[in-house]
Amino acid sequence: MKKMLLTATAILTGLALAGCADDTVASSTAGKISKDELYEEMKETQGAATLQQMIINDVLTESYGETVDDKAVDTAFEEEAEAYGGAETFEYVLSSSGYTADSYKDLIRYSLLVEEAVKDNTKIEDEELKTAYEAYVPPVTASHILVAEEDQAKSLIEQLNDGADFATLAQENSIDPGSAENGGQMTFTTGQMVAEFEEAAFALEEGEITQEPVQTENGFHVIKMDEKPEKGSLEEETDVLKENIINEKLANDEYVFSILSTILQDANIQINDEDLKGTMDTFLLPEDAQGESGESGESTEAPAEESSEPAESSEE
Repeated sequence: MKKMLLTATAILTGLALAGCADDTVASSTAGKISKDELYEEMKETQGAATLQQMIINDVLTESYGETVDDKAVDTAFEEEAEAYGGAETFEYVLSSSGYTADSYKDLIRYSLLVEEAVKDNTKIEDEELKTAYEAYVPPVTASHILVAEEDQAKSLIEQLNDGADFATLAQENSIDPGSAENGGQMTFTTGQMVAEFEEAAFALEEGEITQEPVQTENGFHVIKMDEKPEKGSLEEETDVLKENIINEKLANDEYVFSILSTILQDANIQINDEDLKGTMDTFLLPEDAQGESGESGESTEAPAEESSEPAESSEE
């Protein structure tokens, strides 16, 4: 998922300041700074990106707001919190990344709106589906214990071979905060873990445990394969394959841009502020016309985006 550079906090701040006159917001021996002066400075440095995000949000909400409602946003937020080990841990992760719960929910809402737009405007051909099926590996569920020292990992393997409970040992010994509390268990597919971990995990059959520690950049792992389902038929896997294809397209900035551009061109966007006239040119004008607009000093850059993940979770 992607997001615009500025958060909703900046948007709301800009709106509040826009409606003010000359009230003083700060003063010093050098003089006063009025709200008008602050607004003009913010408009110059942040205005185009902020307005761009507001317009995109409004246009997408008009079409997909019933699907992406508060309940959908809250559900997505709770799922992410759960993935990070619970509300308390997630709150810390958000704070460390510069988010509040509300500002991150704004980001989730935007991401879900873009996702709905891409889904609604993407036709998946049969050949694309068949190609995806051939490459598809069903997600597996495995448990692991991560420790810093190889000798400790070997000792844990001996205990497991003697009948010790894997989940208990993971809770007591694993230094992976993202999985230790639930017995080290995780669900993943190819391409989601570091290569050494993935190779060792997928080589196991259900119920098997690695008999040698698996070393990665994070330390030494003991891995147990819990569930390793067989791939179903193309018909059985169609829904999952379509979801995966959509996710791949969402990760393609150029594809997402083309979808948004088509939608925005039909939205009859009018910008009255002369200083911000070129804000949406990237989406609304052909490339040759964008160059002409750029020469006049108006911004034609695509919206700055960054990963919506607040921070990397502990991943093997």
